Formats: sequence, structure tokens, C-alpha cells
Amino acid sequence: MILGGNILLLETKGRQSGKIRKVPLTYAEIDNGFLVAASYGGRDKTPNWFYNLENSNTFVTVDKDRLKVRTELVQDNELEYFWNKLIAIYPTFNIYKQRTSRKIPLVKMIKV
Repeated sequence: MILGGNILLLETKGRQSGKIRKVPLTYAEIDNGFLVAASYGGRDKTPNWFYNLENSNTFVTVDKDRLKVRTELVQDNELEYFWNKLIAIYPTFNIYKQRTSRKIPLVKMIKV
């Protein structure tokens, strides 16, 4: 693993700069992919990497394997289920949720 347990490296292209951007994220495993939260440590701002997903060839590196993924936003009716998966991996997500009034997006990274 890159940084330790349940950390992936997300690789996107900056929507304004066009430069390759890489960010480590905590993930939970899901069917055929990974689940991440655009939590930004509970800040009131959504992280830039989330917006870079719109127009980017997106890759993740997990356990030294670089994989192309497509992204899907978790829908409202699935939020509780997927939040529980992330919190089981990293309980600090509960604190992040309490720090902000914004709805933190959860993103599925599906292997292609």
C-alpha cells in the first residue's frame, strides 16, 4: 500500500490547470471498486479533486496497482449504508460530518 491501510492515490487532471493532480484518500472496498468521501477534513468547502472528476480520465493506485476508474456519486437513498462502510474503516469521518453543514459527497470509484 502507498501510505498504509485503506489509502488509495487518486489521479485526476486539474479542470483549470490541465495538470495531473494526485491526492491520497481513505477508502472502503465496494463491489468492483472503492468508496471515498469528499470530506476535506470536515471543512465547509468541497475539495478541488471532487470537481476534477467531471472532465478527467480518472485513475487510482491501490496496493501498487494503477487502475482506470469511472466515478458515480452515491445517491441519497444509499448514503447511510455507504457512510457506515467508511466509518467502519476510519471512525474520524464522524467528526468530519459534524464539523460542516454541507452534505459531504460520497463517490464510488468503479474499476473499468
